[in-house]
Amino acid sequence: MDKWKKIKSFKVGNPDGSAENYTLSENDQTGDYRIENDFGNIVIDMERMSGYEFLKRVVEEIEGTMMGSHDGDCDMTWLDDLLSDDDDCDSGTYTDYTD
Repeated sequence: MDKWKKIKSFKVGNPDGSAENYTLSENDQTGDYRIENDFGNIVIDMERMSGYEFLKRVVEEIEGTMMGSHDGDCDMTWLDDLLSDDDDCDSGTYTDYTD
């Protein structure tokens, strides 16, 4: 029996313009988290609280580098759209944010 329960999948754009799905799952027995791509060649297993702290810090660093690299002159409304639930792969739609 599979101990990993899917929470949600997200479509992530690659620099080359392609996209792939990443799935966040929770272990039914331990509560730990897993992030896995569709191909199965990337699997990240994280203990529950260290996984939360890791992802929180990654988001803070990415936001900091994105916001800081434009000296506040950039319109970041696209970021709100990108982070909304409307464009994840569970909704059946995908908006390409590449140029």
